[in-house]
Amino acid sequence: MRWLLVGAFFASAALAQDARLMPAIGAMRLGDHAQAIESLEPLAAKGVTEAMFLLALAFELAKPPVRNEEKALEWYRRAAKSGHAPSQNNLGTMHYDGRGTAKDLAEAMRWYRSAAEQGHVEAQYNLALMYGLGTGTAKDPKQMAQWLRRAADAGNPAAQAQLGRLYLDGEGVAQSTAEAAAWFQRAAERGHAWGQFYLGSILQKGVGVPRNLEAAHDWYLKAAESGHRLAMKELARIYQLGLGVPSDEAKAKHWLEKSR
Repeated sequence: MRWLLVGAFFASAALAQDARLMPAIGAMRLGDHAQAIESLEPLAAKGVTEAMFLLALAFELAKPPVRNEEKALEWYRRAAKSGHAPSQNNLGTMHYDGRGTAKDLAEAMRWYRSAAEQGHVEAQYNLALMYGLGTGTAKDPKQMAQWLRRAADAGNPAAQAQLGRLYLDGEGVAQSTAEAAAWFQRAAERGHAWGQFYLGSILQKGVGVPRNLEAAHDWYLKAAESGHRLAMKELARIYQLGLGVPSDEAKAKHWLEKSR
C-alpha cells in the first residue's frame, strides 16, 4: 500500500509555518535520521503533532540500527489519535504490511477510512484498493469506484489510471470507453506509467478514441522509458510489425531484451 510521500509532506503549509521543525526536516533531507530523531523527540513529547509524525517517519526510514518500526508505529498512533490524517494513513500502512506490529487488515482499513474521510488523497486511494481487492472488508467495486473518484478528482494519477480501468471494464461504474479514455489521458499526462500504457492500448485499438497508431507508439514509449515491462513488450511488437512507425528489428530486439 502507498503512503504519504516525504517530499509532499515537507512542502505542506503546516510544516512551513513551524520553524521548530526546520532542523529535523533539513537533517531528514540529508538522510541523517539520527539527528532528526534527536531534534524531534522533545517536540513530540510536548504533543506537537507534526513532530510526532516526522519522528515516526524518521524511525521508519532510518537505516539500522537507528531504524525502529515499533517506535514508528507508536508515534504514528499518537498523532493519528489526535486526528492527523497523514499519520492515520501511514499507520494504516504499517498495519497493512505488518511492520512494527502484527498484520491487521481490519485495523488498516479503519485508519485509512479515518484519513480518507478527511480528504487525504493517498488514504482514499488505499481505501479504494482494499475494497477492490476485498482485503479487510468484503469486495465492493462500487465503493472502490467512489473512493477512486475522490482521489482522481484531487489529481492522484494512480487513482485516475485505476478509475479509467473501471470505466473500461464497467466494474463498479457504468461502462464507458469515453470516460476510460479521459481518465487514462489525465493519468498519462501526469507521467503515470500505467496510465500511459492504457492510453497507448486504447489509441492502438481505437477504443473510446479515434485509432492513432503513431500516438499509441509515443505513449507506449513514455511508459517503457519509465520501466513499464508490458509497454516494452508492446513496443517490441510495434517495431517488429511496423505499426505506426517504420519496422526496425534492432529496436524490436532492444525493447524485447529490456522487458525480460
